[in-house]
Amino acid sequence: MILQFKNVSLLFVAQLVSYLIPILEVPILARALGVDEYGHILLIQTTALLCSLVVEYGYSLSGSRQVALSAGERPLLSKIYNEVMSAKIVLTLAVVIVSLFVFYIFKIDVNPLTAIWGYLYFFAFGFSTIWLFQGLERITFPVVFEVCLRFVGLLVLYLFISQPEDASKALMIMSSFALLNTVVGFYLVYRVLGRFSFSLKGGVTQIKNGFHSFLYKSSNNIMMSAGPALVGVMCGQAAVAKFAPAEKIIKASVGLVGPVLIGIYPYLSRKLLKSTSINLKLSSFIVGGLFLAGVLGAGVIFALGEFLISIMLGPGFEEAIVILRIFVFIIPFRMMNQAIGLTIFMPLGKDRILSFLLIIFSTLSLILAAVLSYAFQLKGIVYGFVLSEIVFSVALILCSMKIKQVENSVC
Repeated sequence: MILQFKNVSLLFVAQLVSYLIPILEVPILARALGVDEYGHILLIQTTALLCSLVVEYGYSLSGSRQVALSAGERPLLSKIYNEVMSAKIVLTLAVVIVSLFVFYIFKIDVNPLTAIWGYLYFFAFGFSTIWLFQGLERITFPVVFEVCLRFVGLLVLYLFISQPEDASKALMIMSSFALLNTVVGFYLVYRVLGRFSFSLKGGVTQIKNGFHSFLYKSSNNIMMSAGPALVGVMCGQAAVAKFAPAEKIIKASVGLVGPVLIGIYPYLSRKLLKSTSINLKLSSFIVGGLFLAGVLGAGVIFALGEFLISIMLGPGFEEAIVILRIFVFIIPFRMMNQAIGLTIFMPLGKDRILSFLLIIFSTLSLILAAVLSYAFQLKGIVYGFVLSEIVFSVALILCSMKIKQVENSVC
């Protein structure tokens, strides 16, 4: 358990930094680039991260679980790594082809250099190897290196970005540091498992077997990550610069629970080989506790909203304060939903049900946000996200109660 606590702590720190850095980037980029150029950079970032979700394909769950169950068997570990990375290559080719097709059909005018840095940003996050070290429970160096590198990248942004004309330079800096982290990850894997070998058949198999984990992980992120892109389409580029800071604060708040739940996932997976039962009372306790923690966090952020936005952005972004104070209502429900998924549905093998629900409510979230934007503009998009999250919570609770009745009847 000491090792599990260490890994959970490291993942928590990594997750905290992954949300803290974008928040610290806001005052640096927003003040230097202005509303329009900052909004442009955010759209490229968001698009790249959404594409990376397709390539990541939920392997932080399905891949790390395979590795955890095969720890100590190097040939099998090498096979798993080769198949997962082959799957990522296949998925990357699909994403690149589709994106180029979209550029051509819709005649999207994109600066070639900006497009290259955007693709590299997408590649860096999509091909992260942290899932392998998470499954091996050897994440100390990868996490510490990533944390240090992200802070160095932030320092470079602060030193070299000072005017709107530096927008492309800012994207280059962020992409370069993210890519360096991924390249070092490749080297660490080479030291552990040896040379990579492409396997088309193995990659396709991994894509098929990891489909439900992908639906869970991607839908889980799309509800929040697609926000800036939707705002850009419905309300314009300038609105993205007002929406994104509030979204980053909310995303950081709800994301802190993820490392705790995912960090113990490999450990739980091994334990479930010996026993398929799960303590639903304990799960209910965890879910309830996280909901209350979310309520407390939401109250604090609501009270500090004006101060946070003024510190991050300065004058010209007053609407972001209103957006943040609406957005905070999503926090307790979002945290509860994550806990229900990873402490009840997935350990009990109900990932198909969970994936189905996530797809439905992710789609509902985007549709409702788009519809409400016609009446309430930017605020309508936030109303849509919050309302759909609440309805999703109700659906998960009802399904959990049904699962509990079935488990009790079996016992």
